[in-house]
Amino acid sequence: MKHTINQSSGSQSVDRKLLRLLRQNGAQTINVLATSTGFAWGQVFQSVDRLSRRGKVSLTAVYPSEYCVSVRDAAHPG
Repeated sequence: MKHTINQSSGSQSVDRKLLRLLRQNGAQTINVLATSTGFAWGQVFQSVDRLSRRGKVSLTAVYPSEYCVSVRDAAHPG
């Protein structure tokens, strides 16, 4: 049996907005994404987690507890 996770329209909206912002402005930290979008930090974190698992974004550690998020290049998947 295959389990399917239905993503709510609210989370899809967060995902789309984050991807658009990252494409326009380049890599940013989760804190900056939260501030720039007005979404709660937790919403941004969950969206980044979803997008990372789907291969849409990649994370790079910049400090011990801080990550930079960038759009993954479709031509060169990790």
